[in-house]
Amino acid sequence: EQQRWKSAQPIWSILIFVRELSTTFLGLWIIPASCALYDAASRNLAADQTGCFKRFFRTFVKELKQGIPLSILWLAVLIISIVGLFSFSSDTQSNSLYSVFIAIYSITIAFTITYLGWLIPLQSRYNNSFVALHINALRFSIGRLWGSVGIFVITVGIVFISTFHVFTMPLLIIAPCLIAVLHSIPVERGFRKAFPEHYETPEEE
Repeated sequence: EQQRWKSAQPIWSILIFVRELSTTFLGLWIIPASCALYDAASRNLAADQTGCFKRFFRTFVKELKQGIPLSILWLAVLIISIVGLFSFSSDTQSNSLYSVFIAIYSITIAFTITYLGWLIPLQSRYNNSFVALHINALRFSIGRLWGSVGIFVITVGIVFISTFHVFTMPLLIIAPCLIAVLHSIPVERGFRKAFPEHYETPEEE
């Protein structure tokens, strides 16, 4: 029996490697897909127009070049922060230093959620360089404080409700679309005030 397990180990290793590789590969598309979803939601669903799928795939392809590096960067930030938070939270040797690290990781996660809530719409709507995109997202995150609070509450609230119980799990299917539609309320208001001369309404093409 032990010999059989040893002979099967390479197979399990390959399967685990393939699973991790596929998860990482899919993670690369998160921001391009999120940009495409927001673009379709804010311009088509919110404006009650047709052609959501066509716009989604068109925007998705357009955002791949800059979206993949953005996905790598912010996935790394989130993964490090989440792993760090759980590591320090689950450790039995609790002290003041651990509390500081827990606070730092918690603030980083909260800020990342809010920051991406502005960065993704900016990426999908306007042509910015990699650096300019992050500077503008930071300006909106701080300058539109109530909008940032709304983005955070919407995201955390929908994720919490969707994962609260096994009966609410099906909501995860529509959760991304729901988040995008609700995010468009504070985000579009912020865009309209920040770029009054260059703002494109959802009805405009």
